[in-house]
Amino acid sequence: MPLKLNLKCERQRLDNGLVILVSENHKVPLVSLNAFVLAGQDQNPPEKPGLAAFTARMLDEGTENYDYAKMAELLEGVGGALSIFSQRELSGVNMQLKTEDLNLGFELLAEMLCRPVFPGDRLELEKEKVLNHLRSMQDDPQTVAGNAFNRLIYAGTPLQYPALGLQESVGQLSVPDLRSFHLRRYSPASTLIVLAGDVSAKAARECIEARFGGWKTPDYEHAVLPEIRKQQAPIVETKIVDKEQLHILLGHLGVKRKNPDFPVLQVLDVILGSGPGFTSRIPRRLRDEQGLAYTTYSDISGSSGIYPGRFSAYICTSPENREIALQGLIGEIRNLVEEGITDEELETAQDYLTGSFVFDVQSNAMVARFLLSVELFDLGMDYLERYPDMIRSVTREDVERVARLYLDTVNYTTVIVGPSYPDSKTA
Repeated sequence: MPLKLNLKCERQRLDNGLVILVSENHKVPLVSLNAFVLAGQDQNPPEKPGLAAFTARMLDEGTENYDYAKMAELLEGVGGALSIFSQRELSGVNMQLKTEDLNLGFELLAEMLCRPVFPGDRLELEKEKVLNHLRSMQDDPQTVAGNAFNRLIYAGTPLQYPALGLQESVGQLSVPDLRSFHLRRYSPASTLIVLAGDVSAKAARECIEARFGGWKTPDYEHAVLPEIRKQQAPIVETKIVDKEQLHILLGHLGVKRKNPDFPVLQVLDVILGSGPGFTSRIPRRLRDEQGLAYTTYSDISGSSGIYPGRFSAYICTSPENREIALQGLIGEIRNLVEEGITDEELETAQDYLTGSFVFDVQSNAMVARFLLSVELFDLGMDYLERYPDMIRSVTREDVERVARLYLDTVNYTTVIVGPSYPDSKTA
């Protein structure tokens, strides 16, 4: 029997292209108000890493009608919460509000998206925060490894840099840079406003149309990246840092979210490296049985999006176990590709996925993110009802086929970050 989650959505599009998605849930007088804009790091100019993220961070720092202090005061006065984000493909604004304060939320959202002014004094303060954060990232070996991995996987595209940018690029950002990015990259044609909670779809559309219907962006243009190709040869990069643990990250380019094999890859992930407890091979064998790892995992489906994500396998270990741990990761991946899986592994992974997916829509904010995925990746509003059957229909042959198709056991990018240890043991 299909699972009835009673999750419904009304979709509307304004004449200027802005899409509205509304999921009504009147159990509690709270609403999650979200705006998602297709203006993530993929839209950065090649010479300005971090511009998209910095532009997003400055949306609430001053608009034509409100300065940052007034906006904060208004939200705090009604007990609302505001967060702003910028990722690989999206930037956005999230507000959690009481139903009675939704009009204020619409007003402030329109100000941030349509009329930001990017005041210079606030820019300098924000710039120092970002630069401090970027400096602190250099002291985290796992982050250093991830950044190096992305630089190699996505070489030649804006995705090769951290979303926050680089110290040298952020240090040079100016008010004209932010205003230009906003004029060229923020548009109703690239914006989704998603509401979940105690809200009327009809009333929401009326309010949004009143505030956003006149939003025009004649300078708008959306950059489309060229096809990102998987590497054809091994790449190895080692970084020496004065830390106790060794961090190893290996893998290659992954898949897009629209890949028809996505459900099968989710099953593969749970079997190989992203399941809980003793579910997955890599954590069970390398961490629990051999004691090689503090932390270890692998994943290919979790980072997929409009652009391909990454297949990555990670282990944090002692320096003296460098080669054993590295060969252990490679060995587990190769073994799955070459030897396949068991019926028990398949059933355990299916049980986990079908038993846990409902937790992805337990809050209004989570429902909003799900609706975003439905819109971006053409999942269909019945996706949650279909999902258990999709997972249960995956066979051993399916998992073994996608393992051979998507996991390259030779042409890895391998990044190793940690202390120098010349006397490493060998496998």
